[in-house]
Amino acid sequence: MSAPHYFDSPHFLSTALHVMTFLEIPVHIFGTYCILLTTPRSMRSIKWSMLNLHVWSAFLDLGISLLTTPFVLFPAIAGYPLGCLREVGVPTAAQIYLIVMLFATVGVAIVTIFENRFFLLFAEQSSWKSVRIPFLTVNYTLAFLFFIPPYLHIPDQTTALEHTFKV
Repeated sequence: MSAPHYFDSPHFLSTALHVMTFLEIPVHIFGTYCILLTTPRSMRSIKWSMLNLHVWSAFLDLGISLLTTPFVLFPAIAGYPLGCLREVGVPTAAQIYLIVMLFATVGVAIVTIFENRFFLLFAEQSSWKSVRIPFLTVNYTLAFLFFIPPYLHIPDQTTALEHTFKV
């Protein structure tokens, strides 16, 4: 087994992701500016869907790089957070829930863009018009709720830790 190096340490990961946060915040602000103020009139129909995806993606970026900063131990898919939420005492399980929920909402935001394009190009005069809002509402609701059962049934961490070190 090789000696640990700085580049594979939790400190390096934490520092690198926090530095990335300061680089990505101006990019996200500029992206929001471009979507809100420079989107051409011809793209007006997709503007709010793009902003929705951009905002959820920005939240996911900040959630991973600043708030949780996960240090994952492979191949066990185990790990622990190094981010700001740990410093203020937020439980690890709640941080995992936050990140999984953000991944899900980014996925739903992508589906929203495709649904918007489909509706405007093909289904504006069809029965889809009455189904689309409930469809999107159910998708966003599920994005927030689907991970609650695993969150509420987290196994005993002592047993899980023993299993992780066996792998």
